[in-house]
Amino acid sequence: MTQVAPPPAPVIRRRRRKGGWLRDLLEVLLIALILYIIIWTALQTVRVDGTSMVGTLQNQDLLLASKISYDFGANPSRGDIAVLIPPSDPTRDFIKRIIGLPGDTIEINAGKVMIKPGGKGNWQVLHEPYLPQPWTTLDNCCDSAGKASGSAQPFTIPQDQYFVMGDNRNFSSDSRSFGPVPRKNILAKAFLRIWPINHFGGLGDGPTLATTGALAPAAGVALPGAGVALLELGRRRRRRLSR
Repeated sequence: MTQVAPPPAPVIRRRRRKGGWLRDLLEVLLIALILYIIIWTALQTVRVDGTSMVGTLQNQDLLLASKISYDFGANPSRGDIAVLIPPSDPTRDFIKRIIGLPGDTIEINAGKVMIKPGGKGNWQVLHEPYLPQPWTTLDNCCDSAGKASGSAQPFTIPQDQYFVMGDNRNFSSDSRSFGPVPRKNILAKAFLRIWPINHFGGLGDGPTLATTGALAPAAGVALPGAGVALLELGRRRRRRLSR
């Protein structure tokens, strides 16, 4: 029986759009432009110049900062590393850590920072594990303008202003020199180190507040009656061991 070959499949010729490749190219360029505008509006790169933040940041570190972190009603928080314009020199940008918030009462005594959040309640000690060394420069604050003084005095930070300091306190020009920084002068929040590549990552933990209270006895100092209690405890343990 003779087999009949099937008819050949019809050839479908697709008509090429006129200027199709040009339209695709324009779409890609438009998307790239939109993304660039969004990134440019929201983020900026910051180059650290100097050693005032040593302990957390090094000279010439390249950071990524968010320009929208403090928009839409958000305000700077304690511990933020912020890009700001110092009141003493509006032509420059500084990078400092936010220590005191509007309404806080702050006092610095021999390098020990004490804060009453919102100006109310008990004094709280600011613990700052990121400091590279004890600081002895401008270590008492504050006078009536919120700057370093010869003796420790409480200062209430005005509304809409922030007290900032560098982590390397002995080599930092900050609120101890130029006073609190107005909110409008705080431009962006640094959040990521992108260079050098071996230090790529976040910027570490910020400070914590702890309420002051009774201090534990110093090493080698016993409370009244403590020696008797320890001796009795030792005797009890020896009795148990002998048993």
